[in-house]
Amino acid sequence: MPRGRPGPKPNPSARFSRHRADERPVTYLPPDGCEDEPPPMPPGRGWSEAEEAHWRELWSTPAAHAWDDGVFPAVAALVVATSTILGSGRVSAQLIGEQRALMNDLGLTPAAMDRLRWVIGEPPNAVRPD
Repeated sequence: MPRGRPGPKPNPSARFSRHRADERPVTYLPPDGCEDEPPPMPPGRGWSEAEEAHWRELWSTPAAHAWDDGVFPAVAALVVATSTILGSGRVSAQLIGEQRALMNDLGLTPAAMDRLRWVIGEPPNAVRPD
């Protein structure tokens, strides 16, 4: 009895083959994180000192180097969700799921970085200044 997968043999040159290598470019992020000044926090609510610290921490991550202006609401929502989870005695699975989804959307987890093809570090052929 033959073993292996049923169906046609893999064709790496086929347009939609799952065996085809990922050809999307890799984005290399600085290992020291984003050194730009974090943007001001969105107006409309009073932010605690812990939330402001978390905002600055998120904007100093390597992932923040790849963010654009469109992520402000998602970063603010992540700060609020994390603050609520850590600061309240009642936590819901829905809130934890929302926090996890925001972290994935922002590229803050290893799986999200892999999906976005972000790598922390220098490109393999980068020339280092002396």
